[in-house]
Amino acid sequence: MADRQGLDLQELMMRAELSEDRFEHAVDRCFGCTAPDACKCLLETAGPQLNLPDYCRNEAFFDDMRSK
Repeated sequence: MADRQGLDLQELMMRAELSEDRFEHAVDRCFGCTAPDACKCLLETAGPQLNLPDYCRNEAFFDDMRSK
């Protein structure tokens, strides 16, 4: 989902704009998703960029990363 938001999380980590701990928390939120099948389907069928679904638990995280 980060890729579809135009975010390169590895690059942000290399530039020290994203800590490993914060990255791991985002992954944990993703693993705790209440709609993993819907998310998988959305990622498989949507174009290169997409709006976050309402159920995405990382919306605030992605918004913050886009501001970097």
